[in-house]
Amino acid sequence: MTDGNTMRDNKLFILAPLLAAVLAAGCINPAMFKKGAYAVDDWESWTGWNDTHGSNQAANDGLYYRLSAGQDDTRDEPSDGYAPGLIISRELTGAKWRADLEADFKIPTGAMKRFSYGVWVGGDAARPSIGSASATLKIVAQRQNGPRPADDSLIVFCLPGARPFALPKDLKVLRFERDGNFFSVSYAMNRKTFVPVFRLDAGSAAEAPSQKLFIGGFSGGDPQGAHMRLKSLKLNGTEVLR
Repeated sequence: MTDGNTMRDNKLFILAPLLAAVLAAGCINPAMFKKGAYAVDDWESWTGWNDTHGSNQAANDGLYYRLSAGQDDTRDEPSDGYAPGLIISRELTGAKWRADLEADFKIPTGAMKRFSYGVWVGGDAARPSIGSASATLKIVAQRQNGPRPADDSLIVFCLPGARPFALPKDLKVLRFERDGNFFSVSYAMNRKTFVPVFRLDAGSAAEAPSQKLFIGGFSGGDPQGAHMRLKSLKLNGTEVLR
């Protein structure tokens, strides 16, 4: 007769090598399960090409995303010297939600580099890249810098379609919101008063099986230590990073 403790130990003995094999195969990014002041185990990790383009880390002061040379957030296959970079994403549910993001950035001047983040709506199992043909709607904020003073900017736009909107680089909160078929973006300088940027009717995206918040990036050369630090993410008013 086998007691409960023995059965439990046997199950753990079986599961341990299976989990190790999954980690070794690159199906799960171990960093996504690191606990601390900031927990990110509810996020998905879409690894970069050969798992070498882009990295993330949950630290005591936020969720960090770091660039690697030659990564590109618009590609799903390598070409022209660039390769798909790491994307991390978190599923959104329902037809009515609000996501408030607070982040800061280190982006030295030099080669062009950017961090892309926002809302991706499309196929259930598709990689949520900016260039993905499986998407029905992408709302993208991009914080970038490059060799020219004008490159130091923050913009937001939607694909397909609309022109980019310039945003203050020092904004406190960027808000993405859905209400039925309508998607909107607004920002706040003080966490209280929100300034509307745009609101669009995206009925074609309403029935898509998946909607995600995502973070990715691009680096045209040496990223010089560039990183994005996500300090807060509130879904419908509830902090979900801590």
